[in-house]
Amino acid sequence: MLLSEIGDKEIVDIATGSMHGKLWDAEMIFDEASGAIRSLVVPDFHSPGRGRFQAELQLPWSSILIVGEDMIIFRSN
Repeated sequence: MLLSEIGDKEIVDIATGSMHGKLWDAEMIFDEASGAIRSLVVPDFHSPGRGRFQAELQLPWSSILIVGEDMIIFRSN
């Protein structure tokens, strides 16, 4: 799957039902040695604060449950 094919997918927390924008809004953190994705940093629109992104959540790649047709679903702690 190409990045251009998944950029418009919504990032959704299955535990709370909250949406965290699209993959284009996220940052990816890679392992420098292997090149594997370690985590995603996504906006947390439900936290108090200022600015476009109120706060950020860092999601370990292991918390991603499904990369579906329209959504990327993860489970928060």
